[in-house]
Amino acid sequence: MGSIIGGLIAILLLSMLWEWALFKRVMDDPVKGKLSSVAAAWLTAGTLAGFGMADGGPFFTAAYLIYLLPALIIGGWAFYSGMKARKRIEEEGSPDLADLADRFE
Repeated sequence: MGSIIGGLIAILLLSMLWEWALFKRVMDDPVKGKLSSVAAAWLTAGTLAGFGMADGGPFFTAAYLIYLLPALIIGGWAFYSGMKARKRIEEEGSPDLADLADRFE
């Protein structure tokens, strides 16, 4: 139970970091951006855990499996919130670039 809670916290924080640093700027669809950030967080957490678990044998499979369930849970939440964001963008329309330029002047 502790590894699931710890995994949820790790995947959530890493996905928020990935989304802020890269995917919010690169992806134009919020669902794709959020799910890509969760996938990147899962790969990051699995890789870091794999190097931490290294003891001369194959370790990456076990490390990625530890974070699989938390990544799926956070991925479901990210899909739901991305769908809400997509619906809000469709209803309100995306902001015009001229409006954004006026805000920052």
